[in-house]
Amino acid sequence: MTSPMITEVRKWNSMSVRNVCVNNDLYTCGCNEDYTRLLDEVNLMEPTKENIYRVATDIVKHSDEQTVSNVMFLLANQAVTVSFAIAE
Repeated sequence: MTSPMITEVRKWNSMSVRNVCVNNDLYTCGCNEDYTRLLDEVNLMEPTKENIYRVATDIVKHSDEQTVSNVMFLLANQAVTVSFAIAE
């Protein structure tokens, strides 16, 4: 029996990242223009490790007492959705 081809599909959007920020009291030290720019950029990015790092770094820069690794964890587990496509 051959194994099916399984493709992982990872997605996020500005609303899911915004929800992470609101629910975890993040981005409390930034201006609306910076926040809007970040959220607009998220809609153009795939949620790769590198892009999650990039977004987390920006969020930490505009937040109190956070680490990049913690914000990356929050984004990966609360903003990114994972689905699977199976070709048999």
